[in-house]
Amino acid sequence: MALAALDLTDREHDDFVRDHPHGHLMQTTPWGREKEHTGWTWRTVAVGRKGAGPDGADEVTGAALILFRRTPVLPLALAYCPRGFVVDWADGESVDALLAEVSRVARANRGVLLRVDPAVRIDDPDVRPVLESRGFTRTEPGEDAAKTLAQPALRMVTDISDLDRLEKELSQGTRQSIRKGEKSGLVYESAGREGIDAFYELMKVTGARDGFGIRSKDYFTTLVDVLSPTDDIVVSLVKLDHGAAADKARKAVEDTRAQLENARAKREKYPSEKADRQVAQLEETIAKKEESIPGFEAAHAQYPDGQYLAGSIFATCGTRGSYLYAASSDEHRNLRPNYLMVWRIMQDAAAKGVTTFDFGGIDASEGLEEFKRQWNPERREYAGEFTKSLRPLAGRIVDLVVRVYKRR
Repeated sequence: MALAALDLTDREHDDFVRDHPHGHLMQTTPWGREKEHTGWTWRTVAVGRKGAGPDGADEVTGAALILFRRTPVLPLALAYCPRGFVVDWADGESVDALLAEVSRVARANRGVLLRVDPAVRIDDPDVRPVLESRGFTRTEPGEDAAKTLAQPALRMVTDISDLDRLEKELSQGTRQSIRKGEKSGLVYESAGREGIDAFYELMKVTGARDGFGIRSKDYFTTLVDVLSPTDDIVVSLVKLDHGAAADKARKAVEDTRAQLENARAKREKYPSEKADRQVAQLEETIAKKEESIPGFEAAHAQYPDGQYLAGSIFATCGTRGSYLYAASSDEHRNLRPNYLMVWRIMQDAAAKGVTTFDFGGIDASEGLEEFKRQWNPERREYAGEFTKSLRPLAGRIVDLVVRVYKRR
């Protein structure tokens, strides 16, 4: 049976994307609605065999979300399929049918350039040959991929399908950072829309500290609003309960005093430099804990409901999870709240059937990249970005405008 264009509902489109091995959050209709807030328009297309599915339903073999960005001056547009087509790239018939339908809809919306960046590994034997044989040209990222590619091709992705195994593979330092947060009065919250205000305040602090611009609060609110109905997004927050921290410090002092008594008794019986060091370390630990208690009590009076130290936005699409945004306070960084936050997100996501945790692109910030490395990620490279001209002359003009726009 010949392939034909299909008219899917938003739900049918999203179900296909979530269930497909090449599906991605950025190919769902909520992502299209989110991008409206930043000046894009969007359409969805699908192809398949009519009536060939179970109970006479249509059999979908390919789908795509197309975003359109109008040029500042000319009545033309860039057509962009974020994370590529949702299709079996080895199925040439479906690729051709989907490309034809995407091109038709793009031209109808004054599109002159079609850009795709499939979320498929670079060593996939089909993607690049399929695209280049159909008129696409691969974008060479050059020295600064951030200015030439819409999405990072290099990613850090952690397998969370077996958290017991992952926990054993994590470094001792990472496991200690998670436990330290749990023992220091940190409280994890899986919030919804009501968590945006606290998250955004942390985002402003992070942007100022690390020297990057941040999106508006409305952007994050809209992102949560469009994804919340499908339960595909989580706003996470970690706060320090200063009252609990004071109690934990007192308990730690009590426990350490008992250890100190044993250590002193042992030293009297078996004097040694090692015994002296152990006693000194325990005495130092007690002194630090006792010194921290008044500060926690004063902070508890100032922040009776706790003080937020870290926040993030995490989204899922089928079995794939994406760590979209993360932020942290300048205060109490020694408690490493982000470690507790990521571990709890992984636990909740794995319980819902998510198997991969995408930390995002490999960043130029050494600190951020080092944090991602702590979670035993796979360094994954995608096929890259490809562009096809739909109207050659106008396409060259738009391409120039887009390059200039990216450098702003």
